[in-house]
Amino acid sequence: MFGFGKKKKVAEDNTIYAPVTGKVIDLSEVSDPVFAQKAMGEGLGVKPSDGRIVSPVAGTVTMVASTKHALGIKMANGLEVLVHMGVDTVDLKGAPFTISVKVGDIVNGGDAIATMDLDQVRDAGLDDVIIVVITNSADKLDHLDLTAGDTTAKSQVGSVTVKN
Repeated sequence: MFGFGKKKKVAEDNTIYAPVTGKVIDLSEVSDPVFAQKAMGEGLGVKPSDGRIVSPVAGTVTMVASTKHALGIKMANGLEVLVHMGVDTVDLKGAPFTISVKVGDIVNGGDAIATMDLDQVRDAGLDDVIIVVITNSADKLDHLDLTAGDTTAKSQVGSVTVKN
């Protein structure tokens, strides 16, 4: 009657949401060459203006890095999405990050997943760009459609089409 005990289901949502308020940039413009050369897959970067991070997709949380700088989410369509907060921030051993989800959690696009202390990242001389990459692009992604420019967290910035 009240839905207690009902298992939350992953939404069938092919939308890409802005993971943070800021400016969406092409993945080729991020400072990390591994991501910029799309070696990890297709995606986008967002130069943040605040540190409140939301899920860029609907899916199940599959990984939270021990250093809290990255997490993985698997969408209902099978795409595997990596949210990477900053460049070389693994060296900060989790200090600027607070993660608000755990492995197995089901999230919708726009749900709060983390915070990042931008000043702490910048004071360490590191790039605070939020990188969103579809790590199984080669196998599963047919098309990624994105809109660059200023955005607010939770706003639709793109969509994905999976291969048949």
